[in-house]
Amino acid sequence: MKRFDFPLWSDTAFVFSIAFLLFFCIFRFYLNGLWAALLCALAAGGAAGTLFFFFLRARRKKRHASEGEKEEIGKLAFHLAMDSPENNAELIARCLTREHERAEETGGKEEEQPESAAKKAATSADETAGQRQSETAAADSAEEAAAPFAQIRGGRIDTEAGSTYLKFQFEAVTADELSPIIRAEGGQKTVLGAAFTDEAQKLAQAFGVTLKSAADVYTLVKDSGCMPEKLITPPEQRGGFRAKLSFRVRKSAWRGYLFSGVFLLLFSLFTVFPVYYVVSGGILLAVAAAVRFFGKKD
Repeated sequence: MKRFDFPLWSDTAFVFSIAFLLFFCIFRFYLNGLWAALLCALAAGGAAGTLFFFFLRARRKKRHASEGEKEEIGKLAFHLAMDSPENNAELIARCLTREHERAEETGGKEEEQPESAAKKAATSADETAGQRQSETAAADSAEEAAAPFAQIRGGRIDTEAGSTYLKFQFEAVTADELSPIIRAEGGQKTVLGAAFTDEAQKLAQAFGVTLKSAADVYTLVKDSGCMPEKLITPPEQRGGFRAKLSFRVRKSAWRGYLFSGVFLLLFSLFTVFPVYYVVSGGILLAVAAAVRFFGKKD
């Protein structure tokens, strides 16, 4: 069942209400009939509410998607920082192996091409010679299968592409923590961590070391299908009734602007010179809407 988005509908009703009241006071001033002003105000308020509804819904969907991904990245980063280095090394090695296998499968499919008749004839002629080398090839393939693609050696993971070092911690990796990895022997080096300081990034760039942050690690683990079923999460902090009430009930200034704007617009219906009240009330309603949607939270 789809969840009812109450904030979206409440904001839409708010925009419709202030737009309807503003346009009703304007049309009531320029049109002679009350029903004509009411219908025009309903049409204008409905149009404003509809446009605002679709705009805000698209914006919230995009924001919720990005916020949800950021939350998942943060959960995985916290899990890796809390888990043991051995478990993290096994996880990353499994991810690198899956990624290598998938790349080989994709590359093998792209290289496959239909053979011509002459090539098939030449291949059949060489089958006899190929049988003599079958035993040697089988032994070599057995040795290659016995050695895994990603091998865990101490604090690093060695592959054909180079060495991967794990630096999963709560604080950003500094240049001092990165310098021992740079001094270590080896070819291409990659460091995985939640975040890196500016000095560490400059040092890695100077020595050709690749840095991958929490977002890159999340993409690697997710795409390889090796995401842990149960992540280590911090304990939930439950506040009392007073804390929940203070979180939900906030003092916002938009209510005062709204009350003043509505009062001025309603007063314009009875005064002899309503232009001042319509303009002032409309400005206050615009300020109320701006404060409600763009104001700083208490």
